[in-house]
Amino acid sequence: MSSSKTNFRRILSGVLICLIGLLASAALAGDLEKLADANTGFAFDLLKQIAKEQPETNIFISPFSVSTVLQMTANGAAGETKTEMRRVLKTAELPPGVLNSACRDLNQSLNSQTNVILDLANAIWYKKEFHLKPDFVADNKQFFQAELGAVDFDSPQSAQIINDWAGKKTRGKIQNVVRFPFPPLTRVVLANAIYFKGKWAEPFDKSQTKPRAFHLANGKTEQTPMMWQARKFSYQEGDDFQAVRLPYAGGRLQMCLFLPVTNSTPAKLMADFSGETWRDKILPQFRNREGMLVLPKFKLDYDVKLNEPLENLGMRQAFSFYTANFSAMADKPLFVSEVKQKSYVDVNEEGTEAAAVTTVVMTLSAVMEPVEPFEMIVDRPFVFVIEDSQTKSILFMGVVYDPANQSAE
Repeated sequence: MSSSKTNFRRILSGVLICLIGLLASAALAGDLEKLADANTGFAFDLLKQIAKEQPETNIFISPFSVSTVLQMTANGAAGETKTEMRRVLKTAELPPGVLNSACRDLNQSLNSQTNVILDLANAIWYKKEFHLKPDFVADNKQFFQAELGAVDFDSPQSAQIINDWAGKKTRGKIQNVVRFPFPPLTRVVLANAIYFKGKWAEPFDKSQTKPRAFHLANGKTEQTPMMWQARKFSYQEGDDFQAVRLPYAGGRLQMCLFLPVTNSTPAKLMADFSGETWRDKILPQFRNREGMLVLPKFKLDYDVKLNEPLENLGMRQAFSFYTANFSAMADKPLFVSEVKQKSYVDVNEEGTEAAAVTTVVMTLSAVMEPVEPFEMIVDRPFVFVIEDSQTKSILFMGVVYDPANQSAE
């Protein structure tokens, strides 16, 4: 009887362990889904903001790179600065520890793909002898696998080190992400690099690529090399757009193309896009359908400073000389002086190659250390001047040796 009880307990223990594992996996999947939703919402917000500030301009960004490096930066933020960053990144519902774990798991999942090349890398450079707080360093090492390096920002070699890292991590596609000289009070530079190269699951036939008219926003047309393909696509159409999905080898990654109707524009189309509409209304509407696709080959190099777009989205304190709170990063007062991204994409008959590097430059706030109140006791001869503050003209001036003697010799 005791043997039966023992076996029962073992079985029950095994079931409980499996149940706990399943619950943990479900929780992990839920956290990853929340992070993915947050990243998607932030992606549309950022693209719309940039497009608003650069109308009718080619734009190519990696919002994933931006959100990743800002998550790293936010690990060093505190107070309202951290609250604003999490609000803009749409991660306020995820506790910091859970968010870091989800970021790590998402990066590992993306890096695990074998049918395409997808490389992700993070780094933090800090001024030699500048002290970063251990928890900030540990979190970014553990959850973002960030490389750490001490550099002398007063030397051109520091820029070379960062640029060499960016070039290496993007296989030479992104160069000169930073320039020397740095702002004099630069103390920390955080960076994310992403590189992607994937072949179409069904490549385009190069012999079918021919010049065709492409209609520009200004009403003119220009001859552009256009690729052609007729087959069954994942497709949808609505009142204001057509859309097609082009999978890369392996099927996990895909390009989604959206073509506004002739009386609309990309700006009008994007106005209705958000993380929620993407998840709930757009993705579910794709269906397999026979059709023909004509798509231009294109290659873009893009460079954008993101301070203003991020501030307009609500991330203001991080950029403020006076109010930024990065007390979890260092004891010295820091603020974000620049967020910048350089990106590259090449779309052709074989597939797509894309890369981006996003940098965050942290600068020391020139806040004076508190000093003792001064005392100025005018108890000896002194000089005085009466001046016009507008013209800087000195109207009167004098020296007083004896204030009790009211007459001058």
